[in-house]
Amino acid sequence: MRVILAIPLLIIFSLLSYSIGKGVAIDGDFTVFWQAGTNFINNLPLYARIGGAERFIYPPFAAMCFQLFALVGLHQAAAIFCFCNCIIWGLIIYYTRKILLLTSATVKQINHALIIAFLLSFRYFWYHLSFIQMNELVLLLTLAGVYNFLVKNNHWAIPLLVIATFIKIIPVLVLIWMLSKSNYKNYLRAVIYFLLCMIIPILFRGMHQGINDLQDYYTTFLQPFKDGRVEPKLQNYGLAAALFKMFSFTPDGEKYHYIITILSPVTINLMYKSIIVFSLIAFVVMLVYSRFFAKQISLLELGFILMFTHLLSGITWEYHLVTLFFVIPILYLNFINAKPAYKWLYYVFGVFLFFNSIVGADTVGYYLYYKSCGYSLLTWMLLFLEIYFVIVYLFFKKSRLELKIITK
Repeated sequence: MRVILAIPLLIIFSLLSYSIGKGVAIDGDFTVFWQAGTNFINNLPLYARIGGAERFIYPPFAAMCFQLFALVGLHQAAAIFCFCNCIIWGLIIYYTRKILLLTSATVKQINHALIIAFLLSFRYFWYHLSFIQMNELVLLLTLAGVYNFLVKNNHWAIPLLVIATFIKIIPVLVLIWMLSKSNYKNYLRAVIYFLLCMIIPILFRGMHQGINDLQDYYTTFLQPFKDGRVEPKLQNYGLAAALFKMFSFTPDGEKYHYIITILSPVTINLMYKSIIVFSLIAFVVMLVYSRFFAKQISLLELGFILMFTHLLSGITWEYHLVTLFFVIPILYLNFINAKPAYKWLYYVFGVFLFFNSIVGADTVGYYLYYKSCGYSLLTWMLLFLEIYFVIVYLFFKKSRLELKIITK
């Protein structure tokens, strides 16, 4: 029966992938990955705009992996990876369910949670497929690593998280979370795989070019954001971008009239740093409390980390939010066990999630869509979710969704 059901799905995936792949433009996102793989093979600089492609902002290890794309033409590679993203989507559902089954929730409750999560996160996955992005792959590696860690398969868990981090740096906080609950063996594994992911691209490229790649990655991407760079583009939902969009002059803000008031850059930076410092303190408190006091793992910890990484990132596009597929079941499972006096909060989250799941130029029109982008409704939803996870974790023990595993 499963084979019979799988065949039409594979046909649909193939037709969809072919259609999306042939439409890839020279300045499209996937072109960046394909070009990076080509440049890696030909020993050309990785972090320069070549042709019409945008800048490459991934680590050298990712470019080494993207060599696979360069083995075929741009449109063929795009179609193949788009098809892979369709399969990865299914694997994300699979690993999310496996992790949720480690909680005390019933199978029926989990299945309902996954259906709701699928519907409310569909928009982000669809955007992800359309733009042929890497975030599904990174999320899959992260969830697979987390699941293997929870079932004590650390020889798989650590390399999966390290590889995810070296494809896109964002999962590093999940890796820190995992190591905070580990013994010296996992620290040793992490160091070994970390060094391998740095050294192998250097061996491919040669010592001189390999070291230059690492330096270029830092100076062209990491350092500017470390030094305060902000990209307040209309559809950037990172916290810094959201604050600067609403409280400073930007071309899009003046065009679409969503600037609330004008504040000085110093004031905006203070607002941003205050929220980030609060988040970092909350992150550390959760790690310490989980390791030394609760001695159990809660899904709220992971939910917090996923939201925090989106806020912390200098660039957060809508298709990055495929992570909401993992977060929404946490909300739903808390909702069904919540006391009536607290359920109003979940309805508020539900309204936010529903609106953000349908908003788009084709559904609500350009005016409302650009207003929602300018006011960064997604950003504030992420921030409220982050605060919710902290409060529930620290003050509502029965709602923590603790896993059936005791940390060592």
